[in-house]
Amino acid sequence: MTDPAPPPVPITLLLPDGQEIERVRLYERQQLDSGLWMYRIGVPLWQTAVGGGAEPVEYATWVTSAQLRPIPGVDLDGVPTHRQPTVMAPAGRWAWLLDGRTSGRAATIHAEGCRLAADRARPLTTMRALDALARPGTAACTGCDAAEVLLPILRHGQDEGREEADQPH
Repeated sequence: MTDPAPPPVPITLLLPDGQEIERVRLYERQQLDSGLWMYRIGVPLWQTAVGGGAEPVEYATWVTSAQLRPIPGVDLDGVPTHRQPTVMAPAGRWAWLLDGRTSGRAATIHAEGCRLAADRARPLTTMRALDALARPGTAACTGCDAAEVLLPILRHGQDEGREEADQPH
């Protein structure tokens, strides 16, 4: 006999257009092989009922922490957490792959060895990967280390550039 799943915890979902949905349901969090954390949530919505009218339904999906914000006073300690075993980073330098910008697809930066990268992806140095990410239409893969490693570096560089521009000359 298995223990029943703990009740979901309320959390705020941030939508791409800036809107927020308060009190969606957080069911679990899982760490990917890349170290990135994903969160399984349920969003209560309405759907068309058979025969007309509307009925409640829950839309389930996985999101990253960038799409969520904790609700003050809500304890997240009871959320089931599935961690990956700690693995030491490989020695040496990072290697990146540029995938896309063909057939109208947006470009994506992947860590070398990412299973989501296409066979035709081109290798890049870290600086070239950061340059590519700074261009509109390029994204960092969330299925490998690319987003977790490169985006904070890119944001930090952009923040420093803004601070320098704000300084009197």
